[in-house]
Amino acid sequence: MKAIKIAVVMILGLNLLFSFYNWVTKEEPQQEAIRYESYQKQEIAASEGLDLKSLTTLVKEIRSGQELERKLNEKNGINNMDLNEDNKVDYIFISEFGDVKNKIGYSLTVQPVKDETQEIATVEIEQNGNQAEIQVIGNEQIYGAQAIFNDSAQIEREVQKEQKSGSGQAPMYSSYFYPRPLWVSPFYHGYYPSYFSFFPIVGYSMYMNRMGRSYSTTTVQRGRNNYQKSSSKKIGSPNKGKTANKGISRSLKKPTATQKKFQVNRNKNLKSGGFGKSGTTRNQLSSKSTRSSRTSSSRSTGFSSKKRSSFGSSSFRSSGTRSRSFSFGK
Repeated sequence: MKAIKIAVVMILGLNLLFSFYNWVTKEEPQQEAIRYESYQKQEIAASEGLDLKSLTTLVKEIRSGQELERKLNEKNGINNMDLNEDNKVDYIFISEFGDVKNKIGYSLTVQPVKDETQEIATVEIEQNGNQAEIQVIGNEQIYGAQAIFNDSAQIEREVQKEQKSGSGQAPMYSSYFYPRPLWVSPFYHGYYPSYFSFFPIVGYSMYMNRMGRSYSTTTVQRGRNNYQKSSSKKIGSPNKGKTANKGISRSLKKPTATQKKFQVNRNKNLKSGGFGKSGTTRNQLSSKSTRSSRTSSSRSTGFSSKKRSSFGSSSFRSSGTRSRSFSFGK
């Protein structure tokens, strides 16, 4: 009988020891909520999604807005833009403007949500003899003030026979200033060409390594193009001033008052469980931790512990919205 009493006392003692250990090592609800909130604040700036220096080099390789749009939106390319923070690249639309005889421009826009357009950059190319003077200007809201780069390239380029035929690709032009209609992207939010898919974005360091391997920016200079600075030929983007008041979740360098308000309200809703951005909110974590703590305290004889909630579950853009597709040259 004495041995049974000793065994019972030892079992109770071990249970108390395990309960005390779980209580000491368990993360407090407040700490868990703070850790989650810290995770939420790990932002990737919108400007890190499209490197302007690499864009300048890419413009030296293409000869039309249609070709630029194709190159921007192909897999593993220069586009890593994700304004709506769904962890998928946003499609970049191109609109040409200016005069195909001597000075042409490309306006780059993104539609983070339906019926909202954000211009992200403009490109201006002006003829200077046999040279094309290139100037790339980043949108202030995304890149801040004076995000401008320039370079130059030969106006003419050699176009091989197989490139001319198209083969489902964008038409290849031999010159920036070839007589043709100005390209305005026929696509829009929910309607994309067949070559485009919602490719996942990559981390910034991996993205910049990819840019370093693919695009040489040694000749790219910061600031306005000297030739264009003194030129009398002035052209204006048709999308100048277009800003997305809703849908931009990534941090901006110089957001408008409306964009600030949207992001503040979005963050408030995320913390209270809105927007469907995360599967677990701060309040939910706190309440779950409290319930878990109470359960652990009440189960003095239990040896198992529940798994903690996962953090940062992401929502993904549905491919079902792509009801139609379009292919160049088909």
